[in-house]
Amino acid sequence: MPFGVFALLYMIGMTVPLEATPHYHNIMSRIWNWTEILILLAAVFYIIKTRTFRWRQAVAALLLGAVCMVAVFRDPRTADIIVTSLCVAAAFYAGCRLYELAEVENVSVHAGLAGSIRYFCLGAVVSIPLAFLNVLYFSFSRRIHVGNVLYSAVFALKPAIAEEVVFRFFLLAYAYYLINGKPTKNFQNICIYVLLTVPHEMLHYPDMILESPILGLGLGILGSAVFGCLWRC
Repeated sequence: MPFGVFALLYMIGMTVPLEATPHYHNIMSRIWNWTEILILLAAVFYIIKTRTFRWRQAVAALLLGAVCMVAVFRDPRTADIIVTSLCVAAAFYAGCRLYELAEVENVSVHAGLAGSIRYFCLGAVVSIPLAFLNVLYFSFSRRIHVGNVLYSAVFALKPAIAEEVVFRFFLLAYAYYLINGKPTKNFQNICIYVLLTVPHEMLHYPDMILESPILGLGLGILGSAVFGCLWRC
């Protein structure tokens, strides 16, 4: 059902002329914002449904959302930044609650200091080469400009936090909740290769798909396969 709603939003976002929504500067930003609104509504629904309050989780959720707000100082689309920040806060809190309801312990939340350092180093080993390829791609497409590295790093906290919390943490918790915390081989295939990978990956390529369908779909499939394999590992 959620995947079907996303697919419908994606098709609408691809077909409706961009001039009809002048607030957005490209198709990608429009579909991305619509998807965050959809996930925000889903997160709020499950927060209300659980009818319990955990103040530590709430504080962590508010802090993550507040960090995303730093993008307001650089991005003129203030409304979109607010939506993202609210989505991050709601998705994190709802995700924590869904993990509890599914009786699944999320190691990323309960890792501790030593575990966090270990996961950070492991993530750096994987992410730094991918980040280099990402910069290389945008350099070739002339859509990147070298500037203040520290300023850019602070600004990058928003997409980094938002994508991991919204499209990884929350959706994985939602998947566990749907199957009552009993992962199977089918769960791994559907969750990793479809729910957690395909929608997020395809959100990056709507404009490219319109300009060059073969290239856009090819990159989407390639990215989904690569990141899906990394998640499976």
